[in-house]
Amino acid sequence: MKHLLLLPIIALAACHQAPEPSTKPSTATATPAVPIKGASVQVTEKNMPRYLRVTGQLIGKNDAVIAADAMGKVIEAPVERGTIVKAGDTLVKLDERQAKLALAEAVASLELAKAQLLLSKNEQQRNAPLAEKRAIADADFQRLVTDTTAREAQVAAAEARRDMVQKTLTDCSILAPFAGVVAERMVEPGEYVRSDSPVARVVDLASLRLVLNVPETEVGLLATDQTVEFNTPAFPDRDFKGTLKFLGAAMREASRDLVVEAAVDNMDGSLKPGFFCDARILLSEVKAAVVPIDALRVEGSRRKVFVIEKSGHLLERLVEVGETRDGFIEIRRGLTPGESVLLKPGADALDGAPFQPAS
Repeated sequence: MKHLLLLPIIALAACHQAPEPSTKPSTATATPAVPIKGASVQVTEKNMPRYLRVTGQLIGKNDAVIAADAMGKVIEAPVERGTIVKAGDTLVKLDERQAKLALAEAVASLELAKAQLLLSKNEQQRNAPLAEKRAIADADFQRLVTDTTAREAQVAAAEARRDMVQKTLTDCSILAPFAGVVAERMVEPGEYVRSDSPVARVVDLASLRLVLNVPETEVGLLATDQTVEFNTPAFPDRDFKGTLKFLGAAMREASRDLVVEAAVDNMDGSLKPGFFCDARILLSEVKAAVVPIDALRVEGSRRKVFVIEKSGHLLERLVEVGETRDGFIEIRRGLTPGESVLLKPGADALDGAPFQPAS
């Protein structure tokens, strides 16, 4: 009877036993990486520049506030801001009526002085033979000689007064001293100006000067005729060039730097005096490893390339870059000449991905 009761219990336990693990191998496999198609480029060597980077400002080679150098009422002011003028063009014209009257008076005074001188000379010449024969007193003849000398001085003084008045009349037309552009007109018709009154500012835009401040520690690297390249916020995508021409004679004590100037050709007039510039002075050139700029991937402050290994896979590598020139960028650390890198790496380029040359 006991054996009959144990049989159902044994059968129930057998039904709850865990199944044995299967020894059959799995058929699941890893998904293969997607090949990266693209062009490759080899790391080469090129001469790359070494620059001294400084900041500065453009000024006009000829930049002057023109003074009246005469007194009078302004009659005409034919120029406006931005007017292009040649040397000798009229900037402002003053009332010249008084100057003309003064000139007429000075000319008349000169003619009177010349007539008196002629009379005195004739009197002296007429009495010269009598003085030789002692027919007249020597003191009387000397008086005639002195009178002639005085008349000559009067003529010279009259000529000087005439020239002064002529200058005053000429100065009634205030002229541009050099070719350039009117930056500002400072008077209006009807105003009264004095000899020291500013009337206009003229700037020569064809030739500019780039004034640079070079730290004391870098002064020994400078020499005249070095090339200066610079950019300005007004034209961020353009590169401009100049030539270092003037080196300061002494350091500035307050800032401990040296002021130098570069001559800049500006025939198209695109640059303006007062522009702030980031400049670089070309010191030398060295051979360096380079790649096209398109071979770089920029991620914030990091620069990276994808090297194509002999196995045909991409290897992500951080690099330290240097100067750029003609579409190439210097690789100072991270690559060696002869290696191949992926050109124009996109967002799909990954470390370890297979590379497939574009057909």
